[in-house]
Amino acid sequence: MQGLVCGVLSFGLWGILPLYWRFVGALSPYQIFGQRVVWSFLFVCLLLLKMKKWKAFVTIIRNPREWLRIIGPAFFIALNWLLYIWGVNNGYIIETSLGYYINPLVVALFGVLFFRERLSRLELVGIAFAAAGVVMKTLLYGKLPYISLVLAFTFAIYGALKKKSKLDSVSGLGFETLVVGIPALFLILTSEVRGVGITGNLPLTFWPIIAASGIITATPLLLFAEGTKRLPLVIMGFLQYISPSIQLVIGVFLFGEAFDRSSLSAFSLIWVGIALFTYSQYKRLREKREQDAARAE
Repeated sequence: MQGLVCGVLSFGLWGILPLYWRFVGALSPYQIFGQRVVWSFLFVCLLLLKMKKWKAFVTIIRNPREWLRIIGPAFFIALNWLLYIWGVNNGYIIETSLGYYINPLVVALFGVLFFRERLSRLELVGIAFAAAGVVMKTLLYGKLPYISLVLAFTFAIYGALKKKSKLDSVSGLGFETLVVGIPALFLILTSEVRGVGITGNLPLTFWPIIAASGIITATPLLLFAEGTKRLPLVIMGFLQYISPSIQLVIGVFLFGEAFDRSSLSAFSLIWVGIALFTYSQYKRLREKREQDAARAE
């Protein structure tokens, strides 16, 4: 039960994030991103101290090899965060939600290509439907949904690189935000010196509001890590669709983004693909449990 609560909360929080990014939209997406990274790092540092992992963390960051290993994940999660904030604050919430609908299918594809995992025929059909939805959206709008595809692929690459990491979730997040936080801090300081930051342009109360981005970023990530430990990946994969579904509702009903019949047609193909893919994974999990039960007898 605790795992289910953690999973639902993590994806629920990710789903309502567009509301927060719009709320702090007085800053440019680049400044919001910089603030997010720096405050996330500071929040994770507090967690490391509380969990008595600070000394181990310092030992890790003193190792040059660990810096080489973390650069890849840090780059791709930074690109994902930046494009997501930019998309939300420039009227592309629906397109960002599409990216996170596609992401699990890209992850599955990466599993086949790079980790020799196998997909069932039903899962392949599901991916084909999702791909058809993306193609339809491209043809109807006359342009590639690059925001959706970049978000899907950067998060999938990040996950693939993290799969090989030996760091725990808190230390890993701390190291990633440290790497990205160095240029992010430079960006914040430069903006403040040039007079285009918070100081002199926004109320002082904006500082604690933007500082909350650290908690808002780290909390769902840690809940996700806890849920993953306690629940089968099939269930976590199903729960993952809570987030883009909430984002889609927010984009359409709160911010009035266009969602006509052509959009519904494209999304419908993707939803069918997701349903087939998820059902196949459920069947696989059920068969595995039956086999384990038979062996136990």
